[in-house]
Amino acid sequence: MPSTLFKNAALLDPLQPDLLEGHHVLVEDDVIKEVSDRPLQASADRTIDLNGKTLMPGLIDLHVHAVAVELNLSQQVHMPNVLVTLRSTLLLRGMLRRGFTTVRDAGGAGHALKQAIETGLT
Repeated sequence: MPSTLFKNAALLDPLQPDLLEGHHVLVEDDVIKEVSDRPLQASADRTIDLNGKTLMPGLIDLHVHAVAVELNLSQQVHMPNVLVTLRSTLLLRGMLRRGFTTVRDAGGAGHALKQAIETGLT
């Protein structure tokens, strides 16, 4: 059961008006096990010091066009589907880096993009 301890984070709790400074979060098997404003005495597989950084829940975007890789969509219809899929993975990687952990494609993405994500291309 892999575990990660995040130390010294400014914690964003959407139910609180301000960041919660100096918090510690223990995650085991992708589940948050403990949150505390005092150091946790846990032996984690990995410890990450977030001093000066903010830890927050993942963002959700319910209107994404993952395969709109060209601003001029009439040009995109001439691109090979495999190139569109590969470029889509770069768009999705950018979304993840901006904090979006869940997105819903509002039309266009097919099974090939789902397979690309599941095989780790993003």
